[in-house]
Amino acid sequence: MKAQFLFTLGFFLPLTGLAFAAKCNRDNCLRALAATPTKASAFCSTYTATTNTATTAFPAYASACANSPSRVSSACSCVVTSPPSCTPSTVIQGPIRNGGFDKPGGSSTSQPPWYFDRESNAYGDFRDGAAAFHLKGQQPGVLPGAVAYLNVPITYCNGVTYTFSLSARQVPDPSNTAYQDCRLSFFTTYAGSAIGAWETPAFSDQFAVFTGSWKVYRDNGDINSKGEYSDVLSIIVQCTGITGKAPVDTLFEVDSVQVVVAS
Repeated sequence: MKAQFLFTLGFFLPLTGLAFAAKCNRDNCLRALAATPTKASAFCSTYTATTNTATTAFPAYASACANSPSRVSSACSCVVTSPPSCTPSTVIQGPIRNGGFDKPGGSSTSQPPWYFDRESNAYGDFRDGAAAFHLKGQQPGVLPGAVAYLNVPITYCNGVTYTFSLSARQVPDPSNTAYQDCRLSFFTTYAGSAIGAWETPAFSDQFAVFTGSWKVYRDNGDINSKGEYSDVLSIIVQCTGITGKAPVDTLFEVDSVQVVVAS
């Protein structure tokens, strides 16, 4: 199929990948979005989902829009794109106790695609259908303390809000007189910060559910033609000693990890 072109100001601007409504204001804002079809499609699919009035946080390639929400909305409304055929990752387990880390062919040290790394004063393995973080007792005020990462590759749909949940428990029970102060968090490479984080005394020796949410948005070449973004999801457990408390080794167990599109 031949590429479509828009003739303007003595040069041809390729519009391959984008189609335009019958009556569009073909200004510099629209031309800027047309010049980056993959990025513009991903951006416009989320920007036009709600009414926007903010004059900041526009992608760099939309600088010709002069930070005008009306011009950006107009340009986006002229871009007719097919919805991305993106589906959530298939590697995340459902919320079934003892169902997340006991796959056939796996072992106590390996449950692909899950893997432990960045272990300091700690190690991880898989036992009784759960991912186990073994954290050595630490003196207070000594960082990084005991820490381990449990990771899994994941593919997100760009512009979609996800809910992250898991079951976790800390042994011994933090109500004991000798324990560690632990922090549990969801982390994804692009977010750059915790999606959800919880700390002692939120935990007990009984499994409880912890939930966070995050809206995925990227406007660069990391998004493929389906609107997908590949990343690594990490579950991090970090423990440190408490002043006046005797340090003690801690077992932290995680299970029933689930990532779903937020309702």
